[in-house]
Amino acid sequence: MASPSDIWSASDYAPTAARLQPVSILVAAELCRRAPSPATVVDIGSGHGEGVAALLAQGYTVTAIEPTGRIRKVGQRHAPEATWIDAFGEATGLEKGSVDAVTSTFGTMFCDPAKGPAEWARILRPGGTLMMTAWNQEGFLATMTDAMNDAIAPDRSTQIPPHMAWGIDDAAHERLSPWFDHISIEHLDLEWSFESVEEGMQLYREGSPTHAWMADNAGARREALWTALRDHLEAHADDSGRIDSTTGYALVTAQRRRDTAR
Repeated sequence: MASPSDIWSASDYAPTAARLQPVSILVAAELCRRAPSPATVVDIGSGHGEGVAALLAQGYTVTAIEPTGRIRKVGQRHAPEATWIDAFGEATGLEKGSVDAVTSTFGTMFCDPAKGPAEWARILRPGGTLMMTAWNQEGFLATMTDAMNDAIAPDRSTQIPPHMAWGIDDAAHERLSPWFDHISIEHLDLEWSFESVEEGMQLYREGSPTHAWMADNAGARREALWTALRDHLEAHADDSGRIDSTTGYALVTAQRRRDTAR
């Protein structure tokens, strides 16, 4: 069975990180509204450090959790003032009640949906803030995911992947409510455009580790996967071949219950 590090090392992550940077900046700004610095923040799935740098710029003391060595090395160069830890979001190794906030830009959504929230609640002080983003069921990436599932596992294509379920309000509430209250879910859009179909395919092949890994492990369905991704891009292209689109995501905010018995 592949580890998360295997998957996220499958190709260069930088092109994907650049696309997600506006959300990383938004998360830092929104956290500042709810939990002003000085405060201690743990950022989970820190990637190349765009979100960490934004948090540092707001004056936070930041611990960055990133289990993929190839990606973590870039993040450490980008945001050396943070403390970088090789760990997973379900098992950070940090002390109980030791941080004021937990943040994540599309990282915590890949954690185990039961173990992850329990760990985030464990390390947060009572009343501490959780702020995470996850893809929802709207826009470019949602339909792309459907196309990929149809190509790779047509018999299971109607099943929503666990990480995508975080974008469903009821699922997010159910996962967080044992440990958190004041749960808020806001649905937003992120620009997701390409100059051409070929630029989109280049991202999938060379700049998106999840796509590269899936293709490498698709076996006999490999070409069907690439064809489905190309068809999806072409369906969104205008007469000039450009793709101007957006993809939906959820900004999930919650507060650690003050009942420390949990």
